[in-house]
Amino acid sequence: MNAKEPLDEILESIKKFQQQAESFSKLLSHTKAIDHKVEGNILKYFIVTNDKFDQRSLGGEKRYHELLSSKFERIIAPMRELAKLHLATIQQFNRDIDKNYFSIEKTDHAVKSEKSMAIDGINLQRRILADAASDLDILRDALSDTESRIKKYINAGGTNNISEAESVMLIQKRSALTDGKNHQFDFSFFGLNFLDKTVILLGVHMKETSSQYLGKLMTAFEIR
Repeated sequence: MNAKEPLDEILESIKKFQQQAESFSKLLSHTKAIDHKVEGNILKYFIVTNDKFDQRSLGGEKRYHELLSSKFERIIAPMRELAKLHLATIQQFNRDIDKNYFSIEKTDHAVKSEKSMAIDGINLQRRILADAASDLDILRDALSDTESRIKKYINAGGTNNISEAESVMLIQKRSALTDGKNHQFDFSFFGLNFLDKTVILLGVHMKETSSQYLGKLMTAFEIR
């Protein structure tokens, strides 16, 4: 008799996500991934450009690489936890909520209003996770760009010398991080295309579409 109704449980899950997302959103602001965005890589193949990210030495490039890796790590770990909450919310919504859902204690109008709140909450979760995925994309590209500059120092001799073996190991270690293997988490799943953004802005949550989304969402935690 004291059991909570499914819609109440979903709204509580959404509230828990939002509480954790508040500090996470501040983390994204503080990390400032956008400061590391690499632009116009294709120009490097045709004209000589001044690379504002060039650290001018092997030591500088290594330190920059460590900074980028640290920022990536700080984002992906809590993002995974938020994504797990998102998954649980989607699973319960798809299992328990449909057009025939009713409440013993609430009016139809109240149920309709709370279902709308739940859909808005789910779409907000997707927007937050998409923002984090975008930042991780920026950092991954910046790491790859830094590794390209590090390769210029392979067998250069002197103080700015790195062996090919060390360069390969550096890239391998970074790949395990940015490919999601370290955290068993494919962050790239949460990137939004134009259609996704349109659906979210319209506040749409269709059962069939959501079922497909849920199936794909579960694979984001199945990296091998």
